[in-house]
Amino acid sequence: MAHRIIELAKVNLRVLDLDGTIERFSDLLGAEPGRNRGSDTIGAFNGATMSLGGATLDVVSPNDPDGELAKNLARRGEGIDSIAYIVENLEDTAAHLRERGVELVNRQEYHGAKIGFIHPKVNSGVMVELIQRPPSE
Repeated sequence: MAHRIIELAKVNLRVLDLDGTIERFSDLLGAEPGRNRGSDTIGAFNGATMSLGGATLDVVSPNDPDGELAKNLARRGEGIDSIAYIVENLEDTAAHLRERGVELVNRQEYHGAKIGFIHPKVNSGVMVELIQRPPSE
């Protein structure tokens, strides 16, 4: 089994105002705006990235008042939504976790990447996103 975390991919932020957040991080902290992917996401939200201190921040804002992100914002407010890591092989990582009593939730594919999440209830309140890059990368 080749369970291995390769690197930190990004920190996902849930916000009410996507553009305003990116402007504030740019102005206050010197963040470099990245790709604005609009609604080309998994879920009912718009997203954009920015770079800060060598880390990628993925900023997401709801575009559906009844969507999961809007509900999370209502419950938890703005802030860190999840921390994402690149894994060598998502199936191996899922098996490793399953042996320890943890099932990945919300598993899916996005542009060829395999994605799964560790629910915050079993991980000290932190949602962890695990991503296996597409074969071409």
